[in-house]
Amino acid sequence: MSTLWKKYLWWCPRQSRRKPSVNRRYLRYGIAFAVALVLQVTFVQYINILNWRPDLILIMLVIFALHNGQNAGSTAGFLLGVISDLISGGLLGLGALSKTVTGFVAGRIGDFFHERSEFIFTLFISGFLHDLIYFYINTLGVEISWWVIILKFIIPNLVYTSLVGIPIAFLLTNWLQEEDDSY
Repeated sequence: MSTLWKKYLWWCPRQSRRKPSVNRRYLRYGIAFAVALVLQVTFVQYINILNWRPDLILIMLVIFALHNGQNAGSTAGFLLGVISDLISGGLLGLGALSKTVTGFVAGRIGDFFHERSEFIFTLFISGFLHDLIYFYINTLGVEISWWVIILKFIIPNLVYTSLVGIPIAFLLTNWLQEEDDSY
């Protein structure tokens, strides 16, 4: 009976429903990711210190994963990794794997902590894991000391990335998370 009623009263006005619009928060993240990718390719090479460079894509990925969880962080990490692999021309899939794991770990840590103070901790832990995976796969078959890699490359890059990440997180977090009430 209820289907018959709906069939003949199709012309009655229903509750006004808004069309699902583009989620403005994800649009903002997309803009921030695009800016980070462009800056990573163009600008970061000019601010390297002793061949240590901050990873702006990693910073944005950790911010995203902290606020959106492990599934969204993994997905964003995979997409950003594939894009960065295509741009860099290196081993295809290496950035995708390392950034997928990074997004998952950052999102998982974000599930346990709900304050802003965990950003540096999460960036450092997930960045360490990212660089460890990246260097491990990149140096397969090469005799090299892991202590040299950790102390000479991974730790200085993480410190530099963390120092650059603090102001970026401070400036972008409120803009990325605010709700738009204009619609």
